[in-house]
Amino acid sequence: MFELRAAVRSILLPVASTRDEEFVNEVARHLNRLEVKEDQPNWIAVQLRQWKREASPSPEFQKFVKDLLYSADREPATFMFDSTDGPNGQRYLAAARHASAAFFELHAALVKTHLLDHDSARQILSHAGMITRLAIEENMTASEISRLIAVRDNRFLLNWRTVQTILTKFNSAPELNLIASEKIFGDDQLTEPELFGDLDISGGIQRVAQIAKNLGCSGDFSKWLSDLFQNDLHPPYLLLLHFQLLIQAKYDHAVTYAYEFKPRGLVAHWLIDKYIASGIPVAKNAFLNNAKATLRFDQVWVTGRTDNLCSAKALANILETIENLGSLAKAELAAQIRGLLHRYIRTQSEKNMGQLPNVIPDLTEAQAAVLLTSIGIGNTATTGILEQRLVDCYGLLQNKEADGWAHKGLGDSVFAANTFRKKFGDVEFELPVRPNPRIVAYESHGGRLTLPYVLDHLDSLASVIAAREEELSSIASLSDWKIEVVFVAHSFENDLPARRQVSNIDVALKYMLFETAAADLNVGNFLAEINTHLVLPLNSGFIHPKVRQKVLVAIS
Repeated sequence: MFELRAAVRSILLPVASTRDEEFVNEVARHLNRLEVKEDQPNWIAVQLRQWKREASPSPEFQKFVKDLLYSADREPATFMFDSTDGPNGQRYLAAARHASAAFFELHAALVKTHLLDHDSARQILSHAGMITRLAIEENMTASEISRLIAVRDNRFLLNWRTVQTILTKFNSAPELNLIASEKIFGDDQLTEPELFGDLDISGGIQRVAQIAKNLGCSGDFSKWLSDLFQNDLHPPYLLLLHFQLLIQAKYDHAVTYAYEFKPRGLVAHWLIDKYIASGIPVAKNAFLNNAKATLRFDQVWVTGRTDNLCSAKALANILETIENLGSLAKAELAAQIRGLLHRYIRTQSEKNMGQLPNVIPDLTEAQAAVLLTSIGIGNTATTGILEQRLVDCYGLLQNKEADGWAHKGLGDSVFAANTFRKKFGDVEFELPVRPNPRIVAYESHGGRLTLPYVLDHLDSLASVIAAREEELSSIASLSDWKIEVVFVAHSFENDLPARRQVSNIDVALKYMLFETAAADLNVGNFLAEINTHLVLPLNSGFIHPKVRQKVLVAIS
């Protein structure tokens, strides 16, 4: 039996390791049906030698392999996979049917087209079950699969075309068509305002860099993105990045690999047209100009560039770093960067059209009252932009500059991190008067405020106090400071704390409804400040037009 097992394994058919014993038994039964009841290992050896010598299998061996790879009359129908149960079962069975029908044709193609010798092609085909499973179950592209299998067999290194040939024959090859691309592009357009709120490109870069860090990325994403979008801007590189990450939206892709998805095909030309329509200067042959004869967007590609070397290196670094992440982290970072690309595309388009969509005029008192009331009623679904601008106005009303209050964070983006900006809330007001200086900070939170949110804010507050200890101590000892954080929300969880010790400072916690803040502003004779600190910031190109549209609808 051991001799037969060795002979069966020498056929190098793509068989799942968990099916090995079943498969050997099936081979024995099959040979018995062929009246090969003795010296079965010898029969196999003869057939393999004949196939190699004549570059064609005997009809008996061809049918033998065909039936072993797939037979609808057998249970299991195929030994290529651990199981054909589950949601992908039919795809596995279909792949096995194609493998059964095309196995020898595929071997011949690997020898002729991919310049492999007979035995190397057989050995590569022995991985076909794993290749198919990774494509179907893990949604991997040929290039990503080739990277993984190269760890076992270095003939796959940079040889994604071999993997693609196998998957194509098995009717399992990934493809990116125009319909899928348009949907991804449209979905990304819709999520751009949710991802970046009121951030400009620089702020968006910092946000993506922080997300990359949270996902475990090494390297300086802030510098790379700054070089790519600002310091050494070369728009075709943004296009290349966008195309590679468009693929990642549908598949787990090795994003440095340049040519698996036809970068000179229909989808690429459609994406180029999108950039051109937005007034972004890319040529119709942008891919040919920047990726001709390129296997990968890596450091080798960078050395071949003659201009915009900083952004070329940044592009390669970004793609290489993304490529080495796990599939879900890779998908998340790719989605964030596509969002940043869409912010760039939209703002460039609006700039080039010369007119900002949905400009909000200065409000009358009646319009301001209506808008403030609508913000107070419930979550505005503007990623907190309208809520935070209302809180800015409320803070100015309660803590007037004329009374000695100095503000920090006024007009900051909704995504501006308190720890990075070293502030006690979204906006804070400081009255540095001895012996008991004060800080009143306002933290805006659209919707319902919960205890985890409060605790998270207090945790970040400890970092801010540590960073500002020298500054605060130069005015008074920390114990003499009176610090108050006012959380403004549409509703509150019960039993939220009223005070907490943070870094040995007693911090008072207060809670206010947006409805209350809006009502106070409505009677505060504060129209000029509302137009300056609420309306004017909304008329920025980095604010999505739909945010301004909400305001226009509210005041109409």
